[in-house]
Amino acid sequence: MKKYEYKFVKVGMKLGFDNNKKVEEAEKEWNDLGKQGWKFCKEGSGVIIFIREIDE
Repeated sequence: MKKYEYKFVKVGMKLGFDNNKKVEEAEKEWNDLGKQGWKFCKEGSGVIIFIREIDE
């Protein structure tokens, strides 16, 4: 049976007016999580949830 773990990331709005920079920072963070095996699962209530399969 496959097993999974979840990561909850609190949504935070960084201060500043440069939306392009904010998008670039978010993209880098999500790509870093993807390289660690995390896959986007769901967003809601100020939290983004990622999932990855556990090797056993």
